[in-house]
Amino acid sequence: MIVDGKRIAAELREKLTRAVKELSLPPTLAIVVVGEDPVIESFVRLKKKIGETLGVQVREHRFVASVPETTLLAAMKTIAGDKSVDGVIVQLPLPPALNTQVILDAVPSEKDVDMLSTESVAAFRRGDASILPPIAGAIQEILERSGVPVEGKESLVLGRGRLVGVPAELFLRHNNAHVTVVGREVERLSDLTREADIIVCGAGQPGLLKPEMLKQGATVIDAGTSEAGGKIVGDADPRCAEVASVFTPVPGGVGPIAVALIFKNLLVLATVRTKQLSR
Repeated sequence: MIVDGKRIAAELREKLTRAVKELSLPPTLAIVVVGEDPVIESFVRLKKKIGETLGVQVREHRFVASVPETTLLAAMKTIAGDKSVDGVIVQLPLPPALNTQVILDAVPSEKDVDMLSTESVAAFRRGDASILPPIAGAIQEILERSGVPVEGKESLVLGRGRLVGVPAELFLRHNNAHVTVVGREVERLSDLTREADIIVCGAGQPGLLKPEMLKQGATVIDAGTSEAGGKIVGDADPRCAEVASVFTPVPGGVGPIAVALIFKNLLVLATVRTKQLSR
């Protein structure tokens, strides 16, 4: 089964649209963008478009790639401290000269819709976070809708990144899977992939996973994104769909669901903040 992420995302957005209309004041999302990157721009455009559809205000805050870290941190403090802003996203990747985690930690947990600050990751690791990282939420949606059990399953996460690898690993562990995490550098990757019931790709390496490397009927969730030949592609060769029982294409698989769940997180955090402010 090839997962139709666009259809799932549309269903989620329909529910979110109704929920936003029930609020006295629509939530506001701030997106911090540093430098220029075609992959980044595609995600920013998508978030703005979806925000407009849902009735959510999306504000862009753009900075040149050479922005000093101190300048960006000062701006982040102002953006995050704005009482009219309910959620803040730092669009990744950031330029190499910036300390990414320091910038992410400038987002307070009560506005961290991406769940990327040290505090937010710790809460998710403990299991007491009020929301899920968008990728973890997307994985959950896909597995539940596909009827794929997680408990006790051999699971492999390709990539150790903060956007995919870390939340995928924690989600699978929370659901009692047997989890192995590897980076791009692992030798004899096929020895691991052929044993895995569930594979989550987040390495950002086109063609890393090939159909002959899979166990028959495995579940492949491809959340790796990179640019190749002017197109956005995943880590898994599309032919993996011929072997896998569940397969998410790139684009059109995990991405649209994860973006929809960013807005679900925004709605949850905005509702919590509204209740706290009314006390």
